[in-house]
Amino acid sequence: MNIRKNFEALFLAVAALGLVASFATANERPVEIAASTVPAIDMASIQTVIVSAPRLAVR
Repeated sequence: MNIRKNFEALFLAVAALGLVASFATANERPVEIAASTVPAIDMASIQTVIVSAPRLAVR
């Protein structure tokens, strides 16, 4: 029966820690993502290989 008290204490500790962590991060400024300097890929110039072959038949 003592395991129930231990799990209850563990649950309360985790809940309290989560509450404190949410308040601690509530005032953090959001991360700003800088625009990428890498040129965009032109999808029309990408080579595509199409392979067609008859299916193998099981005998």
